[in-house]
Parts: sequence; structure tokens; C-alpha cells
Amino acid sequence: MWRWDQGRLLYFQFDVLKSMAAVLAKFDGVKINDCESLFRSQLMTETGMPFAPDHYTVLRNYKRVFECAFLATVSNKHLIVSDFCRELAKPNGDFANADDFLLSYINRFRFPFPAFDGYDDTQERVYPFCAVIKFLIVLFQGGKEAVISLDEIFNVIIANKCTGFEELPFYNGLHPQNYNPSDTEKRQLREMVIFISQLSVLKVYGGKLWLDISNPTAINELMEKFLTPLGTIPKSDRLDEFAEMTKITGGLVLPTIEVFTSDSLDLEFIEGKRKRVEHFRVERSPLLRKYFREQNKRPICNMCHMDVSEKYPWTEYMLDIHHLLPLSSSVAITTHGTSLNDIVGICPSCHRSVHIYYSKWLKKNGQDDFNSRIEAMEVYLAAVKEVA
Repeated sequence: MWRWDQGRLLYFQFDVLKSMAAVLAKFDGVKINDCESLFRSQLMTETGMPFAPDHYTVLRNYKRVFECAFLATVSNKHLIVSDFCRELAKPNGDFANADDFLLSYINRFRFPFPAFDGYDDTQERVYPFCAVIKFLIVLFQGGKEAVISLDEIFNVIIANKCTGFEELPFYNGLHPQNYNPSDTEKRQLREMVIFISQLSVLKVYGGKLWLDISNPTAINELMEKFLTPLGTIPKSDRLDEFAEMTKITGGLVLPTIEVFTSDSLDLEFIEGKRKRVEHFRVERSPLLRKYFREQNKRPICNMCHMDVSEKYPWTEYMLDIHHLLPLSSSVAITTHGTSLNDIVGICPSCHRSVHIYYSKWLKKNGQDDFNSRIEAMEVYLAAVKEVA
């Protein structure tokens, strides 16, 4: 059975995890029961999440969130934070964006997982995210639509006992089997899939997980660097197992997956800063553009308010998508999948101009990125005001 922390999906958003890690790191080794009110208050303030209800301790309700996210566990009522948590908590650590974090995560997370009841280190190891992404890659390389539904994950991946260790040809020969998941299994798998869709190369739309890659180079990097399970020998002790899975030794392997751009102004805006690369992975996403167009039939620029189809009647839908969150932010997730709430459509001229505006604003203020969602929106609205 593939398991997850059901009902806490929005706590697994990358920006929330990063804020959460900063708080957890400050309480490393602390007996939380002795400072419950302060612990809860700081988590709520820094993440903007409720951590409710008040009549239960935070660790009673959210320990599994901390563990599934590779952030922390508990030993003798003391909080024990992981190497992953310490790195994520650093203002300028190696986990600069969701790709850095999740691509270091997917070949480590495995079942049996020590956060769940019935942990048994003798059971066969399964790396669920490696298995699902490998299957999608096989579809892509075969010229098929690289998409998988939850039912197909149950019937093709889980029912065939895929472990993630297999080579790609194995996934090419899979046939659906009969698997009847419980409602609980369905909800947990759904939340696992939405969580991992924060990778720039994945999207959840219409209840399905899509591989969002147009560059074969990115496929090669995924296979060579990130989809081989680490395969360490499971520990019989839960705490030892968690420490082993989340241990960082010898440095992290970070992605260089190419952005969907070669435009000189794009490259000037990136200026070698990895935080900005994440932004371009969002804005160059073919799938996000498709989804945005389905929900916004008329191509009206959010900045200059031009109806592009009237200005250029020979064009079909000449709008770019623009990401309103801080540059290091992945696409936000909702309880239904990939969110379009923080994306607007703008004409190519306004798109160029707003990135130049960002670059000048950040340089003037001595920043590599916007400090918050609010600041990013304020700078965007200031640019819009200049255009009006």
C-alpha cells in the first residue's frame, strides 16, 4: 500500500515547507511539550498555516507531515531535525527552489516508510516517485501522450509491483492488472501525486499527472541523476531509518534541467541565478499555457489590456503566461492539482518589459529574489501602473 499524510496537502507546498523548516531548525533537540505555545505560534506566523486544533499538540497532528516532508521526527518527545531540514532552512542554501528539493527527494523516499504504522524493514523497498516518472518517460519516448491517471497508477504501477529500481524497458512492457483500492488509498495516492507535481517537469490537471517536458536533454538528466533509487539498506529502528533517508553526505546533486528559452533578454534576466531559472521553467511550460488558454478564451493582456486577437487578427492566441510568485517559487498547488491562480496572460511586449522591470528593481534593492508573495505582487502591480 502506498501511503501519505492524508488531509494535509497544502502543508506540503514548497514555500510552506521552506518556512516550516526555518522554524523547526530553531527547535532542534527541544522537548516540544515544554514550549508548545511558542512552537505553534512560530509555525503559524512563519508559514501562514493554522496548525489546528489547539486542543491537540502540534506533534500529535503534524508529526507525519514533518516526516513525509523529510524535515523532522521525534525521539523521546524531543524534536530531531534532518539534514534536509537544515539545508532547506538556510536563506541561501542548496535547496533554492522546488526542483532542487524534490529532485533530491524522489530517489530517497521509499516504502516501507518509518512514519507509518506497521513499519517493517524486511519488506521489499519501493520508490514510488521513481516508478511513476519512469513510466511517464517511457510514454514520452514512445511518442505517446505522457500522462497517467490515478487508476492507471493503481492498475499499472502498483498492481505490477513496480519498485522504481527497474530500467526503462520494463515499464514499456507493463500491462494493466486488476487492483481495487480503498477510498483511503485513493485519497492518499492523490495527495502524493499533487505533492510531487511541484516539480517543474510535472503538472496535475483534470485528475491526471502529466510529464511537462519538451526537451530530450531534460529527460536524459532526469534519468542519469535523479531516478536511480539510492538503495541504502533499511534500518530496523525507525529513527535510524529516517536519519539514513534524510542524510546529506558529500554534497547534493542539483539539477541543470534546461529552461524553455534561448531568448537573449530571458538569459540576461536570469543572469546565472538559479532562483530565476525556476521562474522560467514555469513561464515556458507548454502545459500551463494550454491550461490557461482553456480557462481564458479571449487573449487579453493583463498589463496593457490589449485584445491581442483584435490587434493581430492573423494570430491565434498570442499571449505569454507570467508567474506572479517570487522567482524561486514553483507553481502553487491546490487540493485539486496545479494552480493557475498565480498566473496571468500578458502580450509578448509586456512580458519582456516586466522582466526588465523586475531585473532593475531587484538590482536597485540589492536582492536576488522577491522576499514574499506580497512583495512580488506589489512589484508586478507597480509595473502595470507604469504601463497604464
